[in-house]
Amino acid sequence: MRFKEPEQSAVFEIEGPDEDGCVWICSTAGRADWCQNLGPRDEVAEVLSQWLGAIGHRERE
Repeated sequence: MRFKEPEQSAVFEIEGPDEDGCVWICSTAGRADWCQNLGPRDEVAEVLSQWLGAIGHRERE
């Protein structure tokens, strides 16, 4: 049984890569609220790609 998820806009933004090649996830309220370094661009892209693929797979089932 699938539950309908409540509609909500994202509470974060993905920024970067910065001058060091890192990607950041930050609050939509601004970097001063909270911000976290996710790591190097290529590694972040790989993990996000796998995660997005897993979500797509579950939705097709």
